[in-house]
Parts: sequence; C-alpha cells; structure tokens
Amino acid sequence: MTDNRLLEGVLTVLAEQGVGALSVRSVAAAAGVSPAQVQYYYRTKTELVRAGFEYAGTQFLEDVAAAQPNTLMDVVRQWLPLDDSRERRARVWLAYTTISAVDPELAAASAQLDEELRRWFVDRGLSATAASQLFALIDGVTVQCLMMPRSARPSLVERTIVPFISGLEATS
Repeated sequence: MTDNRLLEGVLTVLAEQGVGALSVRSVAAAAGVSPAQVQYYYRTKTELVRAGFEYAGTQFLEDVAAAQPNTLMDVVRQWLPLDDSRERRARVWLAYTTISAVDPELAAASAQLDEELRRWFVDRGLSATAASQLFALIDGVTVQCLMMPRSARPSLVERTIVPFISGLEATS
C-alpha cells in the first residue's frame, strides 16, 4: 500500500464531502484500506488535512509545470476551478482554509505558504502590493467560482482577473 492512496482518499473526502466528513473512517473508505492503516500514517485530523493539502500543492506545481504557462494570466488560470481537476483542488484548498481559520498549527503553515506564494509573484516582477492584491483576487474569485455553474466561471475571470493583470502589465 502506498501513502498516495491515503492522500488521494483525503482529497476525495475533502473535495466531495467537505471538512465535516473528514475522519479516519471516511479516508479509509475512500482509499479502500482499513482505518488502522490510516492511523498508522496520520494520527490526527490536522495531520490528515495538512498532508492532503501538501499533496494537492505538489499536484498543482506539477500541473503548472506540465502546462508550461507563458504569461502571468496562464499561471493564474492554473489556479482557478475551470475544469474537474482544478475544481477538486480548489475544494481541497477551501477545506484547508476553513480548518486553518480555527487551528493554530495549520494557520501558521497557511500563513507561511501564502507568503511563499506572494514572494513567487514578486520574484516574477510584481510589486509586493500587486502580488498581495493578485493573491487576494485569486482567492476571492476561486470562492465565487465554486458557488456558480462552471459555464459561468470563465466570464467571471474575464471581468475580474483579466483586467487586473492587464493593468499590471500596462504599468510594467
């Protein structure tokens, strides 16, 4: 048995059922293993969530690398829930964010990750202020997208993120 089966189980539960359904038993059922096998690797719900989110993050980075984005907008589109895999990842992110809001350990890890992402944007030429604004805009648009039909999501992106990035590019 591989750890990835368990991590896929965590992602499945978070994406399909939400944080409230996450438990050793639900992850075991989704992964097709015994609860004891899940507990061997992850003793707490926080450990399950953190490991699942880190795994989803690794998948995100692999997807971005595979897409070979040419522009900032191409990179941002990889974040947004515009297809099945990105929607699943966005639902996992939202679950992680929900738990991070009340779990000090995950809140600290989330703050560190957020800072790394802002620095990533700064390293690609954005000012610290623009990077923070873009990061917040991506978060907000992601939440809005998850609450609307997939067919309406591209229009939201065109009305919100595209003009913001175009404005950034015009001032560069």
